[in-house]
Amino acid sequence: MFRLLAGILILYGSIGFSFKLCQEMRNRIRHIEQMKEIFRLFQSEISYSRAALPETCFSVSKRVAEPYKTAMEAIYEETMKKSGAQFPAIWKEKMELCLKEMPIQKREQDIFIEFGNQLGFMDWKMQNAMLEKNREQLDELYIQLKNAMANKEKVITSMGVLGGLMLVIILV
Repeated sequence: MFRLLAGILILYGSIGFSFKLCQEMRNRIRHIEQMKEIFRLFQSEISYSRAALPETCFSVSKRVAEPYKTAMEAIYEETMKKSGAQFPAIWKEKMELCLKEMPIQKREQDIFIEFGNQLGFMDWKMQNAMLEKNREQLDELYIQLKNAMANKEKVITSMGVLGGLMLVIILV
C-alpha cells in the first residue's frame, strides 16, 4: 500500500516538475509580449502626442500590467522630483529592479534596460526609429521562442512522465 502511494507521489512530482518548466517558458514569452506592447505604446505616445519621456512613462503606466505599471510610475515620479538625475539613469535603475525577478533572460533584460539610454537625447523621429529597432529585436526573440517552445514542451512533458515512471520502477 505504501509502495503504491510512494509511486503515485513520485509520478505526480515528476509530472508537476515538467509542467512547472513549461509554465516558466510560457511566462517568459508572456513577458516578451508585454515588453513589445510597452515599446508600441511608447512609439505611439512619442509619434502622435510628442510627449516628453516622463509624461510618456506616466501615460504608458495607465495601460500596462504590473510590475511594469509600478516601474513606469516610479520613473515618472523620480523625474518629476527634479533631483538632477538623467532619464536614462532613472530608467536603468527602476527597470533593473522591475526585471530582477522576471522569468526572462539577460538578453531580453538588456534590450529593455538599454532602451532608456537610447531615447534620452534624440528627437522624436530618432526615438521612434530606436523603438522600432527594439521591437524588431524582441520580435525575433519572440518568434525563436515560440518555435522552440512547441517542441520543448513536448519533450519536457514526455521526459517528466518517463522519468517519473523510471523512478517508480527503480525505487518502488
